[in-house]
Amino acid sequence: MSGEMPVFGIYEKAVRPSSFENMFQDAREAGYQSFEFSIDATDERLKRLSWGKEEVEEVWKAALAQNMKILTMCLSGHKRFPLGSSDPETIKTGMKIMEKAIELCGRLGIRIIQLSGFDVYDQEERTPETRKRYVENIYLSSRMAERACMMLAIEPVEGNLLAVRDTMEVVKEIDSHCLQIYPDVANINSLGINPLEELPWGKGHIAAVHMRDSLPGIYDATIPFGSGYLDFEGVFRKLDEIGFCGPLVVEMWNTERPEYQEAIRQAREYMELHIRKVRENV
Repeated sequence: MSGEMPVFGIYEKAVRPSSFENMFQDAREAGYQSFEFSIDATDERLKRLSWGKEEVEEVWKAALAQNMKILTMCLSGHKRFPLGSSDPETIKTGMKIMEKAIELCGRLGIRIIQLSGFDVYDQEERTPETRKRYVENIYLSSRMAERACMMLAIEPVEGNLLAVRDTMEVVKEIDSHCLQIYPDVANINSLGINPLEELPWGKGHIAAVHMRDSLPGIYDATIPFGSGYLDFEGVFRKLDEIGFCGPLVVEMWNTERPEYQEAIRQAREYMELHIRKVRENV
């Protein structure tokens, strides 16, 4: 991660829903430099893809006022409209979501769009055909991204592209400089896969990393950092070894927690402490 501290990012759902200026202020006061914008599968968040000049300008001004970067977008709306679906209308909607997300990111100055590794979610059975359609549509999406100078990054997830090495097969198959990976080390760890063994498979292709703590078989995004089983120091050491220096983005879900501000501050302080420990022991 280089000798300097990485850019610490915070997922939108890790703070209490409010105006963007208030959320950016919460993130900045907790020590974060970047905010991860959410486009999930809800109607409310999908409507953001149709924002006009006024809405975009409002977010821009709020970010400037609070000295907050918006480097990444978590695009999980494809869980509802998966790109490997056997329904042509679902794919049509999914590709429109992709097109609009790339356009919105360009207007907001977002550099990286995290994509789900699901070919289909819970709508139908996964088959070689759903995987084939997924890869074909990710290929088309990467061409959209190239035209827009935007980076897409696939997240390895449970049930499909489980690990970094699986996801890298798709990245290499498509072979676009605008398609990389965005691993979540807690997800990998919860699946019983060792993230220290997986991260080197993505060397040179990791755009950003989602950080949170984890428990075996549990995907709870409210676990305080340090109370689970993730080897944070091992992860940070491995990221240094492979030369990663991109953003570390805390993915927590705190929208209903009154102590959300303390939770995200503790997460950032915990990461910084253990990064320093790793580097002091080199």
